[in-house]
Amino acid sequence: MPAKLFRYDPKTKAAIVEAALAARKAGKTWAEAFQAGKEAGYNGSRLGLEQMVRKASGKVPGRRGRPARAQAPEAAGGIPSVEALVEKIVEDRVRAVLDKAIADLKRARGL
Repeated sequence: MPAKLFRYDPKTKAAIVEAALAARKAGKTWAEAFQAGKEAGYNGSRLGLEQMVRKASGKVPGRRGRPARAQAPEAAGGIPSVEALVEKIVEDRVRAVLDKAIADLKRARGL
């Protein structure tokens, strides 16, 4: 049979969270905030208090694990993306082919 889930009444929970937040805002450690929470009626663990305070205050800790990937630097010449790079390469090649064709036509006409 699972253990009965213990919940604080809203008034007590608010007092616990307020005491812990006041201690943290005063620059105290979580251990000192835990003592303040115990004095306000909390009877769980320090980590449980941290979780309760974070949920109540809306602050969610950052992602755990690997750090976020850094953004890729811009390519040489200030081209911001792969699509723009491909577009520039295609444009350069098409321009070169057209220039060659125009030169061949001018030579054929004798200009």
